Amino acid sequence: MSKSGVVPSLGPVVRASGAAGSVAFTVTVTYPGEESQRVTFTGSTYGSPGPVLMLPAEVFVSDPGRFGERLSPGWVRRFFGAA
Repeated sequence: MSKSGVVPSLGPVVRASGAAGSVAFTVTVTYPGEESQRVTFTGSTYGSPGPVLMLPAEVFVSDPGRFGERLSPGWVRRFFGAA
């Protein structure tokens, strides 16, 4: 998510399929004045993206549906306020 209203710069959102309908999207995130870091979101391919786990923080995204119905590159951009 944006930090204090600052929208980060995002690299390409890369998809990786997992087992049993799981999917992961990884993106490099850069906030002004900070080092870039890779963030991965994992969830289901079957819609209503819940639960969604954000790594490496190992934090579940609360109410993931507010960023879209399916975990996707657009969902990741909306999470960071960069849609």
